[in-house]
Amino acid sequence: MKTEQKFKQKLVFGSLIAILVISSFMYQPVIADGGEDDGNDKDNDGIDDHVEDDNERQVQVDYSENEVQIESSIERDGMENQFQIKVKTESDGLKFKLEFSAENGSVESELEFEVRFSQIVEFRDVDADGIFTNADQVVQTLLLNDFKDILYTVENINNVTVHKLFVETTDNVFSAALYVSGEFANISGVIVTPTEVKVDVGIHNFNYTELDTQLALKVKLESEKSVDYENSDNTQDEEYGYVDDHNDEQQVEVSLNDYSGFFSWIETAIVDGVEVPVKVTPLEMNSEENSMYLNYPRGTEIIHDPKIGVANLLAIGNTSFLGINNLALIAATSILTLAGLVLVFRKRFKR
Repeated sequence: MKTEQKFKQKLVFGSLIAILVISSFMYQPVIADGGEDDGNDKDNDGIDDHVEDDNERQVQVDYSENEVQIESSIERDGMENQFQIKVKTESDGLKFKLEFSAENGSVESELEFEVRFSQIVEFRDVDADGIFTNADQVVQTLLLNDFKDILYTVENINNVTVHKLFVETTDNVFSAALYVSGEFANISGVIVTPTEVKVDVGIHNFNYTELDTQLALKVKLESEKSVDYENSDNTQDEEYGYVDDHNDEQQVEVSLNDYSGFFSWIETAIVDGVEVPVKVTPLEMNSEENSMYLNYPRGTEIIHDPKIGVANLLAIGNTSFLGINNLALIAATSILTLAGLVLVFRKRFKR
């Protein structure tokens, strides 16, 4: 009887150890108010200073008149990762290409995808659902195929170094301003993390040809790899509390193996100085292209704020560098460890 009790005690003890191992890696902290914790926010930017230090990245920019490459990297605890954003003006639109790679010892991971703004569609919303579909009437299509030179500047925004790109079409109708930093940056009231870029899309003085029409911006997502696309109402910035309650976001998640990237957008835009809802034609995937439409109410001046980035890279709590699948692998390993302990104790008990 005493031997059996000792066996049970050892089994319980081994189980507790395994559970603690699992919990230490799978724990996802709940973060609100931009990650502020215990008053450690000396610069009053709403981000905990320890979080800022743990996630600071090195940013380098290679610039030319029609193509800019931004490289952001970090190395810590023997692991490193980097992502590149290539911005290029082409005859079929404004292209943002994200390439990500990570090294953990001998293990390498990669992710690559493109986001392209290709055209603006003026349409009559026949079915009155607020989005552009095959049921609606196309009035005109403005191709985004002729751009001015890209402008590159380095700015100090709220004591943070921010790299800014600005590009617009030659007719001044479409523009895009891109912001990226190696630190958390508060840009016009929007928190931009070091693992993403903010893109301010603008449509200015569009030449409407009808009186009862609205606009849709066509967005194409492409990749040379076999990635998975998924529409989602929840974003990483919402999860970590970096988005105001009235600025909810949606996204298309792009996944490959251990890592995920995203194209996200705030669910409202500023149209003629008024905040209005943005409706989205869901991502349509076919043999030719993967495309979606951001739909805006009619207006003279339309401003909208998408983001492009890599998910699950921020070191928040205990979640540094590890992809979702890596966390699952650690959990599985812990469970196998528990099973091994049970077998060992049983053999000893039989003896």
